[in-house]
Amino acid sequence: MIDPTPLFGLHLVPVLAILIWLVYSYLIKKRSSLTGSKPVASEKDAGLELPPEPTPLEDLTPEKLKSYDDRPWRPFRWPYHQTMSIFKLDINHWLDMDKWYERYVNEKMDIIRKTGKEYCDSLPDGEDAVEELLETVVNHLTMRYPKLFVKTDIGLDNLVTGEKMDLRKPFKEPPLHYLARLTKEDFYIVKKREDGRHYLVAAVVPAPGGFFGVQNKMGQHLDVIHHEVPYYEEKLKVSMERWFARMKPADPVERASWFICWDHELLCNGIYALGPGETVPDDTSYSKYNVRVCRQTLRRLPKSQAIIFSNHPIFYSIEEMKDEPFVPSMLKKVVLEGPEKILKYKGFEKCDQHLIPYLDRLIQRQIDLGIIQADDPLRTRPSYPFADWYDPNEKHTGKGYTNPFFKKAEEEREGMD
Repeated sequence: MIDPTPLFGLHLVPVLAILIWLVYSYLIKKRSSLTGSKPVASEKDAGLELPPEPTPLEDLTPEKLKSYDDRPWRPFRWPYHQTMSIFKLDINHWLDMDKWYERYVNEKMDIIRKTGKEYCDSLPDGEDAVEELLETVVNHLTMRYPKLFVKTDIGLDNLVTGEKMDLRKPFKEPPLHYLARLTKEDFYIVKKREDGRHYLVAAVVPAPGGFFGVQNKMGQHLDVIHHEVPYYEEKLKVSMERWFARMKPADPVERASWFICWDHELLCNGIYALGPGETVPDDTSYSKYNVRVCRQTLRRLPKSQAIIFSNHPIFYSIEEMKDEPFVPSMLKKVVLEGPEKILKYKGFEKCDQHLIPYLDRLIQRQIDLGIIQADDPLRTRPSYPFADWYDPNEKHTGKGYTNPFFKKAEEEREGMD
């Protein structure tokens, strides 16, 4: 695991800052809606509207989970701007499961044990929200995945890991630890204080990818946390509190961000371990390059009225996406021509010179195979933010969504036997 000690610096990516883009995207979409403006709901009114409940996924068992892939995210778009990037969350997908679940929860707890409160801490005024979040997570997991999680007299049985979790009060360990062991998600909890502004009151974030130690963030207002985030001052600062006030528990949202890496570390990917002026090692194999998708959701809890921001990483190798129309072209376009502040923020300048020749070869390959034409205009795909081969209307079963690239590779291996 990469040592995060050298990672303090302005070039680093605090994952909570993605919340800024999520909120801004939502505001832009609202402003452009043809339905007109709606009255702002009070937080009291918002709390009366209960969040939706998930539909049981009866087919997903611990055995099937070992080969289970969830929705294939492809959050690549051009022109690169912040509209059209937020979606109403189907509550069934709030806490998605996949074949990497055990690896995630084990590595997350290993990080927490090694780093203490650096990535897992809460304040007294966040305790009620943490407990409500834990209750919400337990209810969701046992309802959505009845063959994976089962409620018991003392708490919950995790049929994937084999843990029998005792959730009786007084808790035997910090509730945030239970959350880390139950889900792939990092959670950030924000609450309104008496001054009417929202503050970070709890977080369990062992998988930020870049670096977001919470010790110097706890209790801080969002303006303080995000003063270095690109375009925050110009585009969102004034609207942030107003947007939080009108958010309802029944209206969770989701989106995804992404950056490029060549490893699968949860705490800190190698691209953010590079110092000023350093670039990706020349001997890095192209086969190692991944797109790390940061899949995020935002929802309000009805009792505490806390805002919950969740994030978990999904790694897709560029190799597995090489035959998906325009994916190499889109990656190249954004890496080279995205907004200057975003290029630096995501660390693209540290890998572009090494990566572009590889992307050029993949683009030419798609042209040679007839997947795309050389003069095709580059624009966001109709399937955005998912892969072209993903059918959102397909019944979600325990079989999951397997990339045709892997199906083809498996068929070729079987043909050689």
